[in-house]
Amino acid sequence: MIVTITLNPMLDKTVYIEQLERGAIHRAQRMEMVAGGKGISVSRQLKHLGLKTTATGFLGGEVGGIVARLLSEEGVEHDFVMTDTMTRDGVTYLEPDGTWTAMFEPSLRIDVRFVHELNKKIEALVFNSTWVVCGGSSPGHEADDLFYEAIVNAHKAGVPSVLDSYGNAFELAMKAQPTLVKPNKHEFEMTYRQSLVTAADHVNAIRFLLNKGARYCVMTDGGTAFYAGVQDHFWNIIPPKVKTINPTGSGDAMIAGILYGFRQGWKFERCLAFGAAAGAANAQKWEVAHSTLEEIAALESEVVMQRV
Repeated sequence: MIVTITLNPMLDKTVYIEQLERGAIHRAQRMEMVAGGKGISVSRQLKHLGLKTTATGFLGGEVGGIVARLLSEEGVEHDFVMTDTMTRDGVTYLEPDGTWTAMFEPSLRIDVRFVHELNKKIEALVFNSTWVVCGGSSPGHEADDLFYEAIVNAHKAGVPSVLDSYGNAFELAMKAQPTLVKPNKHEFEMTYRQSLVTAADHVNAIRFLLNKGARYCVMTDGGTAFYAGVQDHFWNIIPPKVKTINPTGSGDAMIAGILYGFRQGWKFERCLAFGAAAGAANAQKWEVAHSTLEEIAALESEVVMQRV
């Protein structure tokens, strides 16, 4: 079982409209809702790849109840801590030509007693898991060290871990030495106040994270070529060219693809190629983290792997 942790989930609404006009009243054609958040998206894609997963984290209020119900309807196993803090909403206005405009509510702080409760829940879940995935932002400083604690508990259980976050939560969690780290370029630049321009910049940034104790590092940059490394081996990976419909969750689909590869016993280079294909497959449809094994496999041969 792969456990995913989402500290700052969201109810993701898509509102279909004819045209967005500032200052106007709009009457939507329809509205769809889905549970959102990095770890949740990883769990969803893992489920579509046939792997057992449990999503955990914080949910709260009426919105949190809706997120839990939607996950149950999808068949995504979950075990969240319910708090007295309302889960945030995100609304995307989608026009017929594919133009979309998104608005996310701010995060609300979590009381420390719920932080302790989630820490205990994660500790119990980790001992029955094969991987632990820490994904997304922290809702506030009270929860910033939860990813660190999760990775420490994973080490105690002999379980590998993934870290995909940024800011203080990422820096703290790096001290626990996660197995695989996957920040994107912007997140790394924001966290460590560095600018990555050249290939050498990216390789040095990956080496920096590997030297902090990570075994594998993947650093994405939207749908463009990205970099990865393990020990003294580095790659520039060019993903398949697809028509991008919705890039949201492509990094999460990539993580799920990489973990699928590890579960098959593949070497890291093959896992990277499959992960890149999973990210591209995700981007070519509106639904987040819903790609089938066949859709991903069809794109894998189009991934270009270049040693750096």
